[in-house]
Amino acid sequence: MEEKRDFGDLKREVIEKGKCALCGGCVATCRLLDYGYLSVDFSEERPVIREGQQCPPDCGYCYYQCARVEKPELREGFEEMYEVVSTDEEIRKAGQDGGAVTSLLAYALNDAIVEGCITVADKGEWKPEVQVAMDKAGLIRSAGSKYTPAAALTGIADAILKYDLWSVALVGTPCDMVSYEKMLVVGRDTHNAHNFSSHIKLRIGLFCLGSYSYEKLMKGYLEHEHGIDISEITKLQISEDVLHVYAGEKELLSAGINEIGDYKRDGCKVCEDFTGLFSDISVGNNGTPKGKSSVIVRTDFGREVFNGALERGYIEAKPIEKSGADLIHRLMKGKKEAGMAEKEKRKKLMEQFK
Repeated sequence: MEEKRDFGDLKREVIEKGKCALCGGCVATCRLLDYGYLSVDFSEERPVIREGQQCPPDCGYCYYQCARVEKPELREGFEEMYEVVSTDEEIRKAGQDGGAVTSLLAYALNDAIVEGCITVADKGEWKPEVQVAMDKAGLIRSAGSKYTPAAALTGIADAILKYDLWSVALVGTPCDMVSYEKMLVVGRDTHNAHNFSSHIKLRIGLFCLGSYSYEKLMKGYLEHEHGIDISEITKLQISEDVLHVYAGEKELLSAGINEIGDYKRDGCKVCEDFTGLFSDISVGNNGTPKGKSSVIVRTDFGREVFNGALERGYIEAKPIEKSGADLIHRLMKGKKEAGMAEKEKRKKLMEQFK
């Protein structure tokens, strides 16, 4: 009989080998099972176990629900692409590329589809912080892109244990979406954390080419190397392979992402998903004009939410241009190939040291 795996195995096989996506799924599961032994050490950008603790016998769900141990099976869906902009001026001003995500969430809250939304806000100096937004003001606080890790799935435990919510929207990167799917599947088959994690009703995935170490990108590159006061930054945006840094309307820096490639987290380099294939709706800024969002509807429920927001006047939308769709597909293909190549590279390196 195979020996039960636990956090020690997760640490050896995933975290120490640079595979961890820092999604926070292991921490959320531990909390939902009423153990609470795990937490996220953001200084080291990794999950850790409380000093002096070890996994209880016959647990180890932190290991088995990790999508970097084994990916879940992709659900069959479809792909409807749109060019979208919010009709709300305040949301457009606060949001990224037209405010589509914020307006979709605002509709979901106002129409009682969900009671709260797990998003990522700026807690100061562009340090990301997971929050559960339950009104428009909360959504606006989390508007805009953050390019450093936040462990978004820890918000599932917050939404349920802190706020007692039964229907929640989850916004996150592709790794958050696939990790949540694995968390749900494993929970459904093996433990009662499924009863909690299944409270997620709507999944909105964000286009992502990778996240970056906070200390290396924000403190090292922007603050120390370029002399930028992080507290003055009002917007970060990566588009067309360029990092743009703004203070209001003023652009403080424009740099090719090749300049910051060394600051990308190791766990992101093995990711093969650009758009969030496990989402109900995916949103990004590629393939559409400035000030608009690219939105991909992937599930029947995603279509229901999208059409509701459109009919109720929260968003304006039209089918995306073929050139935009082609660009998104090229980026999807490119990230998949890059992730596979990185995995093969690491596999060969390991074989050399055997």
